Amino acid sequence: MDIPPPNPDQSYLLEQSQRFSKSLIWDLQKKFYARQGIEAWRQGVVPHYITNNHYIADSYARLVLAFLRDCQNAGTLDATQPIYIVELGAGSGRLGFHFLKKLLKILPQTNLKDLTIKYVMTDFAEANLEFWRKHPPLKTLAKQGYLDFARYEAGQDHELTLLHSNERLYSGSLKNPLIVLANYFFDSIPPDIFSIKDGELGLGLVSISATEPNPDLSDPDLLSKVSLTYEQQPLSEDFYQDFYQDPICNQILQEYVQSLDNTILAFPSMAIDCIRNLGQFSADRLLLIVGDKGFKRADHLVGLPEPGLSLHGGGFSLMVNFHALSQYFLKRGGFALNSIHQPQNLTISLFGLGVAGVETRQSYQAAIEQFGPDDFFAIIKGLENSYRDLSLAQILAYLRLSQWDTQAFLSCFPTLLEQSENLTIVEREDLYQVVQEIWEVYYPLSEKVDLAFYLGMLLYSMAFFPESLGFFNCSIQDYGANASTLYNMAMCYYNLGQLTTALAYIDKTLHKDPAFEPAKATRLMIQNEIKLQSGV
Repeated sequence: MDIPPPNPDQSYLLEQSQRFSKSLIWDLQKKFYARQGIEAWRQGVVPHYITNNHYIADSYARLVLAFLRDCQNAGTLDATQPIYIVELGAGSGRLGFHFLKKLLKILPQTNLKDLTIKYVMTDFAEANLEFWRKHPPLKTLAKQGYLDFARYEAGQDHELTLLHSNERLYSGSLKNPLIVLANYFFDSIPPDIFSIKDGELGLGLVSISATEPNPDLSDPDLLSKVSLTYEQQPLSEDFYQDFYQDPICNQILQEYVQSLDNTILAFPSMAIDCIRNLGQFSADRLLLIVGDKGFKRADHLVGLPEPGLSLHGGGFSLMVNFHALSQYFLKRGGFALNSIHQPQNLTISLFGLGVAGVETRQSYQAAIEQFGPDDFFAIIKGLENSYRDLSLAQILAYLRLSQWDTQAFLSCFPTLLEQSENLTIVEREDLYQVVQEIWEVYYPLSEKVDLAFYLGMLLYSMAFFPESLGFFNCSIQDYGANASTLYNMAMCYYNLGQLTTALAYIDKTLHKDPAFEPAKATRLMIQNEIKLQSGV
């Protein structure tokens, strides 16, 4: 959703002619995320599935392993020191969890098995940090030494203090190359806006108007009630040659003036500041994986209009200038890997300093270029209305491709439940294994969908009654006891021949829902069977 143009008859000026990267809108966004905390992801306010699923985590793990092999081959790894992997803006924590599970599963099968991995989730919102520290699977990984957490705010923080281990990461502190993941991060931190026309450069200034006077700046819906207007402040050549402290940024800007025309572009100045700062932790030996929406070629930057803000509740995002990021790395003697084709939903690029190896490039070709997370997401969208047409073999192939993704399973669940009634012994065993795989890599976020209940239902339909009870108990632990869960547990006990226990759960079901008709009928049936067994 783009912010609408201002209505001159109903506008109240909040800010006038401010440099875009310094605008009030960024403070409004920070307040939104600080206030929402984990609910921004739990309620689906912020789009995140495409950058947090099992498939993208597996792809990233393979990219990181390839980079580490290149470092090993180049002799730049110190096996006595940890490898730090920093995720910027980790949000729900789901990507980090899936990534670590994948990496720790693959690593022992390689000649890198003796390396110590330390994954660091970062965010500026204290509520998110607190959630991670209390989250049971993340707590386990932290206790094992694989995971830590740190507050990090782009443009302000220049070192990381790890909350679990109390370690500090700062300039020159790391003995090994640093790996950084940035999914949907650079699209949400301030860029500068410039116009280029007839060889002249202008600095984009923004004015903000609201639809009501003196609006509440803590209103989570405020961004949907404001309008942005832009103006361009001409910059002389002498001035913009030294616009940024980093001469490489100025050089890129000057090349844009010489090569582009009739366009308005976002320049990722704060993103580059983050990259420069983080690179200093490890003496400019860095791998950066970026997953975002944006422009990766120079010709994509021609003829662009004033930027629109894509709203996500009280937050927003912008298109990322991947081309400028590529130029920054290349001008520093590094590398930039961008896909040849144009992704439909998510651009994933790989940038590096200090090490440029064959295995990293080959892995990018296989994991991103040939078939990557954007392609996987396209398949998911294409199958949305076709799951009922799939055979069991096709569904199992899809779930394996998804790396046992929760959402993929839930989409297929009605078809799986229907087909589970007529399975061969081999198919029954295969589907049982699917349930175990999905549960093993599940990241609980207290979302609306109760995965344990659905897994229990599927196992029940295949007569795995003890295993089904285990999942129903997990469902009650996380979501509370409801009539449907209690009734299914009663039927499990009934099929196991435990009639007294089954009757007790039927009574619990009717206590929750006295009008539950199947439970009433089953109660009479069980009572009669108990009487017959007792000879009454």
